[in-house]
Amino acid sequence: MNTKAVIIDLDGTLLNDERKVGEKDKQTLHELGKKGVVRIIATGRSLFSFSDVISEDFPIDHLIIAAGGGTIDFKTKKLTQSHFITKKEVQEIVLKLDDLKVDYQVRAKIPDSHKYHYRQYSEENPDFVRLNTIYKEHVKKLNNINELEDAARIIIIAQNSDIVKIIEDEFKDYSIIRATSPIDNKSVWMEIYSEGVNKGSAVKNLCIDLNINLADTIGIGNDYNDIHFLDIVNRSYIVSNAPADLKQKYQTINSNNLNPLSYVMNGTEF
Repeated sequence: MNTKAVIIDLDGTLLNDERKVGEKDKQTLHELGKKGVVRIIATGRSLFSFSDVISEDFPIDHLIIAAGGGTIDFKTKKLTQSHFITKKEVQEIVLKLDDLKVDYQVRAKIPDSHKYHYRQYSEENPDFVRLNTIYKEHVKKLNNINELEDAARIIIIAQNSDIVKIIEDEFKDYSIIRATSPIDNKSVWMEIYSEGVNKGSAVKNLCIDLNINLADTIGIGNDYNDIHFLDIVNRSYIVSNAPADLKQKYQTINSNNLNPLSYVMNGTEF
């Protein structure tokens, strides 16, 4: 296999537990770039949140944000792909979420998806509250659904996995993506996107644009929202800090604290 592109998740994969990229992995990214390998980060973060932990001159070529909701040419900073849920659909979804009495956020269109309206029904949801605190300058309590516009995604945050099947069953016409919270690393996030949106479809479309065959790609992830791209690359890996059921499905490598990218690329032809 002659590797043409490497796709790697950010939180819990490329970032270690201190939310930093290992020096060895950073050097590997530089080496990949020198050899013409396309370097792609696929993250669930918004662009704003991504910029909190990664510098503008970081050695990658393309950035997939919001779990596939948008794609950015990292060198030019140009948004090359973007998806959203229409205002009408957003309002219909919110009415159902209000009936379910779940805690949710309606995220603005990319690139402003760090801005959102929210409603909280539960008496305690530390992860939800902490996120609102982090983004306090950019969030607003939802009083009337007529305040809502087109949205990049809607995020439901719960403290247990009971919410998973409820949301999947209720919103079958949308792309539903499960993720583990990057804030407390345990709360369940269920994210609603327009149909077909996920990291896998974003990777596929990007590779088509770049004339890269998926047979020449490698993917590394750590969570449920990585499944869609891990399933389409030629070689897929999951880090050892991933959920147990994912480690049974994919080849498991060392943890996010031990430079997983360098581990995979050691001895790989590129």
